[in-house]
Amino acid sequence: MNHDLRAAFLDSMASNSTSVHVVTTGAGNERFGVTVSACSSVCADPPTLLVCINTRSPANAAVAANGVFAVNLLNVAQRGIADTFAGRSASARPFDFSCCTVTAGALDVPLIDGAVAAIECRLVAQQTIGTHTVFFGEVAAIKRAPAAHMPLLYCKRDYGQFLAF
Repeated sequence: MNHDLRAAFLDSMASNSTSVHVVTTGAGNERFGVTVSACSSVCADPPTLLVCINTRSPANAAVAANGVFAVNLLNVAQRGIADTFAGRSASARPFDFSCCTVTAGALDVPLIDGAVAAIECRLVAQQTIGTHTVFFGEVAAIKRAPAAHMPLLYCKRDYGQFLAF
């Protein structure tokens, strides 16, 4: 691949503001989580979303094997959780659930307490493209925080929050 094109693509995508999500799966001592920026609704009938996970991440194989996952939309106070599950925390072990409190959801997947929303999904399709797998999940349950919780955003390789004007 053309390295200049790759760098321009990455810089362009870094300008895209996105909410910060941690995808979780598993139960007990076999829990996996990873921070993702590529998450989107697909349709409302039936409620379906997609997430993209790097094929090198242990969470990728875990989501495929378990067939269920949760998308935790982090709030502005959960930057440390985002960094931990991105593998770049200075104060916690990478990908370690000790950085947060979780509750088992209806599908027995870990839901991060305090998240703006925790959306539980059953895996309905997956497609590997390049370095990532796109997982499509049909929504089975949603746990929402009070409306006062604001989502954590990521843009230009830094965290921020929404400001209405």
